[in-house]
Amino acid sequence: MLLNPKKIKNEAEKNWEKEWKETAELVKGKGKFTLKKKTGSEHLLWKYILKVREVFLEMGFDEVILNPIQPDDEVRKQYGPEAGAILDRLYYLATIPRPDIGLSDEKKELIKKRLPKFKKFKKLQDILMKYKRGEIEGGEDLTEALVSDLGISTSDALYLLKEVFKELAGLKPEASNLSLISHATTAWFPLLSELQDKKEHPIMLFSLVWRNRREQKEDAKHLRTHLNFSMVIMDEDFKIENGKELTEKFFKKLGFEKVKFEVKPNQPAYYAPGTNYEVFVKHPKGGWLEVSEIGMYSPVSLANYKIKYPVFNSGPGLGRIVMALENINDIRDLYYSKDTRFSDKQIADRIKIDKKPKGKNLAKIIEKGIIENRNLIGKIRKKIYDKEIKIYVVEPEEGKKLLGPGGLNEIYVYKGEILGVKTDDKRFEEILRKGVKVCSFLEAISNYFAYQIERGKRGRLTIKYADTLPSINLKMKKEISKYLLQNKKEIKIDAPIFVDIEIE
Repeated sequence: MLLNPKKIKNEAEKNWEKEWKETAELVKGKGKFTLKKKTGSEHLLWKYILKVREVFLEMGFDEVILNPIQPDDEVRKQYGPEAGAILDRLYYLATIPRPDIGLSDEKKELIKKRLPKFKKFKKLQDILMKYKRGEIEGGEDLTEALVSDLGISTSDALYLLKEVFKELAGLKPEASNLSLISHATTAWFPLLSELQDKKEHPIMLFSLVWRNRREQKEDAKHLRTHLNFSMVIMDEDFKIENGKELTEKFFKKLGFEKVKFEVKPNQPAYYAPGTNYEVFVKHPKGGWLEVSEIGMYSPVSLANYKIKYPVFNSGPGLGRIVMALENINDIRDLYYSKDTRFSDKQIADRIKIDKKPKGKNLAKIIEKGIIENRNLIGKIRKKIYDKEIKIYVVEPEEGKKLLGPGGLNEIYVYKGEILGVKTDDKRFEEILRKGVKVCSFLEAISNYFAYQIERGKRGRLTIKYADTLPSINLKMKKEISKYLLQNKKEIKIDAPIFVDIEIE
């Protein structure tokens, strides 16, 4: 059943409560829904998040979760004279102030208008005072308190919030000194201060963090909030050259062969001068690409936290790494793409044999009979099945093989394309190794032959050429057809089959 958003919205504007209750009937009970027999798809980011985590853990790092909300004093302690400029990019957190809500005679009349027998005004005032003092968290907790403590319905509680306590409607947020971290460093310093003498050295930690930056706009390379990895190493014997060696090892484990370091011209104040490097990897298609920034935290910044040990920091750029490896040009497509992306396996799973017999044995007998006799030269007519019916493999032309050159090909999906592959041809070694197999041509064709026989077909059946999936009895989901078209991916299965059977 489909909802009618336009009608529902119009009716709700006339009488919200009435429509809220009546439309509930549309989603009550049990529908005909059943789970599909398929594996769910993963977001591309999380595929690489898991891969990067494995590398960190393998290298001996411990995983932590950093507190994403920090007071702005942390930025001042870390950045020193640069703090003013850095604070400009933060998102500060604001909250709604809680008003004093009294129970005037006018409000009491509004309540009695809805609830003529209501008498719990003292109890209601207590609830409002607890809300003001923060003893009730607010939001749904306030609604719940009104319902449970006053013994009224949810609809009545919503009436009080909307029609009686109008003070709640016009409130404006007030900023605090708390902010969402724009860089993991903001959270590392206080944590390292706590851990420096409580964990065995070297202290090696990593975290996946949301970085929130007040960008003026979002574009192909900038998002206001994005996921990134960050790692630190604290040890009295660790210096920047150790960090460069470790960084190179890390990126090579991710599959990059070459890594280079360039001193960053404008170095953040929380790094020691001359230790802040931009890290580049050599990507086969895109050339040198910046994927991280590393450095040793400045002893001046560390001193503000009474940290006695040198600290190395690196922030591998998750988005940059994934965009490079997956050939994505716009970071918005990586994070929030409205176009469904399909892996080779997902495409392969959505290609199926179209027409199938109820019994499987006959298709297997036909497939086996064709394979065993594929090299016979015609004219030929050889029996491969003799029970209630007789089935022959046939080559009607003199000097021709029973099975054409493409008869033993198999269907593979590789890099988003659907390909007909010769399994004994070295040109297809990479596809056979890295691609995803769907089925063989003959498996699909034999199922078609068996399906027609079960339906009473007699005489000759022929498949001459493979040029489309339906030509060899395969079908594909509509979403895959659309995906291939939008992404300019091809179906390349053209091959001569020339296989005949006869049924008596």
